[in-house]
Amino acid sequence: MRETTAETNDIKLHALTMLSVKPLLRRARRWWLEKAEEHYLRCAAIEHGRAREAEENEAYYQKRAAMARSALLWE
Repeated sequence: MRETTAETNDIKLHALTMLSVKPLLRRARRWWLEKAEEHYLRCAAIEHGRAREAEENEAYYQKRAAMARSALLWE
């Protein structure tokens, strides 16, 4: 019985050594690129939100300054 198990293990080991590493490397590379893309898109969305907020703040303060100038003219 032990000889059969040893032979089976030898066959499995031989089958594993015949596998190519390239599919594993491709899968790891694809995973890495997907994570990098997700990170890039997340950062881009945050930067877009910050830029939009800065534009809104600028417009708000420009409006307040224009109203203050107008108020000075009418006083």
